[in-house]
Amino acid sequence: MIYVGMDIHKKTTTFCAVDEAGQVIRRGTVSSGEAGWLGIMGHWSRGEAAVALETGSMTWWVVDVLREAGIEPVVVDARQFKMIADSKKKSDRHDARALADGLRGGLAERIAVNVPREKARRARSLMQTRQQILKQRNMTVNAAKAMLRSVGVEMKKAQWPKDAHWEKVLENPAVPIWMKPFLITHRSIWDHLEQQRQDLDALVNEELSHWLEAQLLLEMPGFGPIVTMGILSGIDDVKRFRRSNQLASYAGLIPSSRDSGAVQRRGGITHQGRSLMRYFAVQAAWSAMRSKSLTPSLRKWARRLIVKRGRKVAAVALARRLLVLAHKLLTTGEVYNPTYPVVA
Repeated sequence: MIYVGMDIHKKTTTFCAVDEAGQVIRRGTVSSGEAGWLGIMGHWSRGEAAVALETGSMTWWVVDVLREAGIEPVVVDARQFKMIADSKKKSDRHDARALADGLRGGLAERIAVNVPREKARRARSLMQTRQQILKQRNMTVNAAKAMLRSVGVEMKKAQWPKDAHWEKVLENPAVPIWMKPFLITHRSIWDHLEQQRQDLDALVNEELSHWLEAQLLLEMPGFGPIVTMGILSGIDDVKRFRRSNQLASYAGLIPSSRDSGAVQRRGGITHQGRSLMRYFAVQAAWSAMRSKSLTPSLRKWARRLIVKRGRKVAAVALARRLLVLAHKLLTTGEVYNPTYPVVA
């Protein structure tokens, strides 16, 4: 068996091929693209060579190209691939060799990431685009509010979308004439971004029709269309999580640990995994705290945790339990019941 490591960049791809003894038999650099990648693998017959590559902006394109050629690549997360991340001799040639050696030794398979299905990739891109729109919208609001504060005018966030209040602000004598065109620019940008956000929300509702299991999550407290789409696109295929704890770990919602011998230390959540999925889970938890459909046992547990640790800690803990419950519903096909006992 030949083991090939590819270090892919925008313009070039560096590769290294080693045999089972770890000896380099071929290495070099090709142009990044279908011709270059297939040219690398064309040196060996189908089934004779395995290939590993890192996650990146071009990863799924490479995967699609290799799959069409009958090659199933192993995709690894560079942050977990310590041979590369912690190397003191970082270079494209070194990274390609490390990937090939990791594949030969079995390390690459152990830290391989799931290759999402096409509909999951489409949904993730949709949710990421929506988050960027929201971020830009908030930035322009904050910039305008800061400009108004510089002349002693305060505008609350809830007042920003109201045209009547906006006109009062522009008519305020404390606002200098030279500032008004800038404020109007910020407002027009916000109007455009808000329309884009509404259009994306409509696309989310349309996308949910391709996920038959969405109805199971929509019954849960705090799980509206946006949160449901964010969670489902992150999960992709629930069958790849054998236990609920694996899903919580994938979202980075489990406690960090530093154990050594008899000493066990537990810290805050790991924050490792799909950050967008973690964000939506926490948003669902905040909404669920105010929902009447939250189970009595979970409500009692959350209130007790609020008293002991505060609302933020309680929201994160509840987010993890909601993900555990979501995994159960998606696995068993059960419908959410507000009288469920607390999830362990």
